[in-house]
Amino acid sequence: MDRGVGAAAKLSENDRKDLAIQALAGSGTVSDLAARHGVSRKFIYQQTHKAVAALDDAFLSAAPDHEVLFEVAGTKAWLRQVIVALTLTCRSSYRGVVEFLRDLLGVPVRHRQLVFDGIAEGAIG
Repeated sequence: MDRGVGAAAKLSENDRKDLAIQALAGSGTVSDLAARHGVSRKFIYQQTHKAVAALDDAFLSAAPDHEVLFEVAGTKAWLRQVIVALTLTCRSSYRGVVEFLRDLLGVPVRHRQLVFDGIAEGAIG
């Protein structure tokens, strides 16, 4: 190939991918790959960095499991909404609502009336 201006621009997407794969695989030196395809070593390095970034995106988790994604303000009004949603939307039983509040949110529910008050207030208000 002629090493004229725009040789890299003439390469198809597949040719660019192949160059990056060959560079990552170490099937030849970067100088040899550049000379064979009529492109600069800088272009080979750029394609290699794009391929590495794509591989990182594909195989690395975006957020570790222990990273906080968001926080919720746990007000009484929010708890009532949760109780109503669990009961009406999810069709959860009383026991299920109590277990959710206790085990996942750490809210001790000692009175049956608290849950039913939340449902009634949500349905009325």
